Amino acid sequence: MAECTWAVIKSAKGKFGKGKTGAFFLPQKIAELIQQGKELSEADSIVFGRVNSKQANGLVGVLTGNVIDRTKYCTEAVVFALIPFKNEELY
Repeated sequence: MAECTWAVIKSAKGKFGKGKTGAFFLPQKIAELIQQGKELSEADSIVFGRVNSKQANGLVGVLTGNVIDRTKYCTEAVVFALIPFKNEELY
């Protein structure tokens, strides 16, 4: 099972921009907990003994040793979603 994040931005005029992060494969134990109905941050808390990880560095932060934290990971998707607004003449 892999994880990625999508960002969707909609303007007041109805224009959309969509962007996606890179993906990474989840550890088996996390994937099993998600398949059992747990949310990603809940599975993170169970496996790593953390609380409220989605407000901190996220699972990606733990798995990368904070080389990439949750904010850095999601920023790329938001920037990509803004491309149509930056280049309106092309979209």
